[in-house]
Amino acid sequence: MQPQQSGQSPGLHRVKLYKLNETGGWDDKGTGLVSIGPMEFANHASNSVGLVVLGEETQKMLMVHRILHEDIYNRQDETIITWTDPDIGTDVALSFQEGQGCNAIWQHIVRVQNDADPKHPDHRRRVIDEFDGPVGHLDGDYLHHDVADMAGAAHVELPAAETANLEEIAKVLAHVPPMQRERVAQLLMTPNYLRKLLDIFRQCEDLEDTPSLHHMFRLMRSIIMLNDTQLLDELLKEEHVMGVIGCLEYDPDLQAPQQHRNFLQTAVVFKEVVPITSQEVLGKIHQTYRIQYLKDVILPRSLDDATYGTLSSLMLFNNVDVVLGLYQDQKFLPALFEALKSRQPGDSGWDDLVAFLQEFCSLAKHLQLLQRQNLWNKMTQLGMFEVCAGCSTCAAFCMLSSLSAFMHLHCPASTPSRSRSQQRMEVSHTAKLQFTARSSVKTAPTGVLCEWPSRLL
Repeated sequence: MQPQQSGQSPGLHRVKLYKLNETGGWDDKGTGLVSIGPMEFANHASNSVGLVVLGEETQKMLMVHRILHEDIYNRQDETIITWTDPDIGTDVALSFQEGQGCNAIWQHIVRVQNDADPKHPDHRRRVIDEFDGPVGHLDGDYLHHDVADMAGAAHVELPAAETANLEEIAKVLAHVPPMQRERVAQLLMTPNYLRKLLDIFRQCEDLEDTPSLHHMFRLMRSIIMLNDTQLLDELLKEEHVMGVIGCLEYDPDLQAPQQHRNFLQTAVVFKEVVPITSQEVLGKIHQTYRIQYLKDVILPRSLDDATYGTLSSLMLFNNVDVVLGLYQDQKFLPALFEALKSRQPGDSGWDDLVAFLQEFCSLAKHLQLLQRQNLWNKMTQLGMFEVCAGCSTCAAFCMLSSLSAFMHLHCPASTPSRSRSQQRMEVSHTAKLQFTARSSVKTAPTGVLCEWPSRLL
């Protein structure tokens, strides 16, 4: 969305959003553009209408509010609308830059409330204040047509995936109403639509068609910002991900194209300290690294909090799948501990093996309790404590940091199936390891993990 200009974009109005805090003061939540349109919530009727405020500069969603039938709305002066929002349990205020915008939104609220079914338990007489216009223009027929037109206008249709339509597609995707994002995501996932867009990108790149490549960057960024999990999964598939990253190399705000694909395909080296035979696990590892690269390197300035959180969640789920996949592999963990026991500190590959085990323990913290307990039992049987005892200095500190958190989450001492002698042995091992590590190094090193290349991601 673009900021409203005088005499243009009558559906967008510049406002400041305020919320009442616990001390009775008003917190400024930002300046944005308010619009009104149909809501698409599963627990609400399909004809529900709501208010949406998008940040003026960041384009982040500042507020989504379904217009209710209860008498909660008030208008103050010519530029302020307030109400008590039951969903968040506090008062909300919209301060409009222009009285005309305030009047337009107020009239929409009036129409939605008057359009309610009189037999509905939440139905009430329409809101009235001194700023209302004549009642005559709010008759029932007008209201029905107005809401119907509003709903129809909100439906977004995507142009055909053709080179000539790239600019139009980019504009449509950049202005998708929040209530229509799920529908647009489904349109993008229709058979061959994404594939056609990526084929067009390759053609434009071969022809060095810079304007079209800039349009591809904008539309691909907007597709990601739709924040639809199924759509993100489709974009991150092996057959699509490099094309998606390629589109994001042509940022029009940068002087030259970036080299993200070259870095991911040539500079990044995947280390296997122990061979991983499962192609599914390998795919999850590679995908997780690409997601992290996408959110932290390619689009750190563009992602809003919601999309950033979704990508982080996808990484977390992938990490859990990787740990479970390696645990369920009957040969992997025995081979890992056999390799650790056959080497001594300073031998070739020792540091990589220890760092892998440390990262594996760190990721295992996200497993469910029973899964963590089973993994803990298996690792102790394979010689976890003997391996830790062989670590020295900074490696011991890093290993103990992950191992201690892993143990505390498992709480082995509270597990009925473990004998007290086993519990005492584990506690004794841990105390001995901690004493040895602390006596070896007086201060823990900083940034140790950052200095090691990632073994899983």
